[in-house]
Amino acid sequence: MASNSSNRLLGAGALAGLLLLAIAATPREAGTQTDVRIGVQTSGSNKSPLLLATFRAAGSAAGTAAGARDVTRSDFELSGLFSVRDVPALESKLSPEPGLAGSVRVEGLVEPEGPGWKLTGEVFDLGTAESVFRRAYSFDRATLRATLHRFSDDVIEVLTGERGICETPIAFVRQSGKAKEIWVMDYDGENQRQVTHDRSIALSPAWAPWGSEIAFTTFKRGNPDLYLFDLRRGASYPFSTRPGLNTAPSYSPDGKWIACTLSRDGNAEIYLVSRDAQTARRLTRNPRIDSSPCFSPTGRELVFTSDRSGSPQLYVMDTDGVNQRLLTMEGKYNDSPQWSPKGEKIAYAARHDGTFDVVIIDSNGQNPIQITSDAGHNENPRWSADGRKIYFSSSRTGQRQIYLMSSDGSDVVQLTRADENYNPSAGPRPRKKG
Repeated sequence: MASNSSNRLLGAGALAGLLLLAIAATPREAGTQTDVRIGVQTSGSNKSPLLLATFRAAGSAAGTAAGARDVTRSDFELSGLFSVRDVPALESKLSPEPGLAGSVRVEGLVEPEGPGWKLTGEVFDLGTAESVFRRAYSFDRATLRATLHRFSDDVIEVLTGERGICETPIAFVRQSGKAKEIWVMDYDGENQRQVTHDRSIALSPAWAPWGSEIAFTTFKRGNPDLYLFDLRRGASYPFSTRPGLNTAPSYSPDGKWIACTLSRDGNAEIYLVSRDAQTARRLTRNPRIDSSPCFSPTGRELVFTSDRSGSPQLYVMDTDGVNQRLLTMEGKYNDSPQWSPKGEKIAYAARHDGTFDVVIIDSNGQNPIQITSDAGHNENPRWSADGRKIYFSSSRTGQRQIYLMSSDGSDVVQLTRADENYNPSAGPRPRKKG
């Protein structure tokens, strides 16, 4: 019976970026869901068992059903939450198994619908044999992956109370020859597509909170300027073209301000520029380089990099520029910080013995933990929207590529392979659909 099979299968349980910008600017370079939650929790390598059944197919949908299941399986694996086991589709009613309380089974049926298909997905609690989630999704060939990602995120939210990241896009820089362009891909590295086509140098993409706009630095007019790319229109337009550096953008959580580095007064300083580009407020004032600002999730603070102490270190300040204080005490070169979505951690790149690695630190400056090692340079860490994962670039294969890992450094997956790729930026979750 299915319940006995379940039992057997489960078993036992950016300062450097500013310097590069300065070099690049020289003439020689000038380029029906329930409210039930199972309460799945994981810690380190302990993952909750999830039985994923072969998706049943009606009519001529067998190939589509297999492809849909492949996407779903990859989503559950990449989440880092589950130990996924493959099982046949249910042939009889499940029987409760109290010893498996909290473990789940996912079933799917794909059938033709109009010019496309319909997926009916369902999740069972093996402990009670009760259905805790059931929903139908319509899709066509073009929207298969997006629809399956939404199904996966719905399931993850039901099981954990925290929505997944399967629908979140990733922006990044791809370098081919001398040209550096902004690209976008799905969260898992699939569906990679080029955004800018300027045949110039584009760097430091940052997502707007609403998810349809990317701020970035471009040299397409010779000067390192900040532009905004509207993904709905497929076009970019200038945002800050002040003399000198205009770089390292970071949107405020409400989208009304963009923190960035400007050198219009002769030195690289942190500014807040209003979203309408009319107001620029200078926040730092010292003769050294201040760069890589990043808003806290509350929007009340900024973390940034400065070499005012003699070497690049991380600092925190209020968004009016007051209360500036040193955050990092260890390491001779710390850069590219980003606050975690819940605000309790900050990820950054730190150089030790000539090699950069990703470090996680409490937002009060305590408990730095290095989570990459012995694998080339590891830089540009960026949190996923749920805070469970970190995107980063690494030269471990010889060329810089983009990787995804759990926030403890485990479950590392390579996402890009063509040319060189770096500066990943994880997008926000889309607005929830009813």
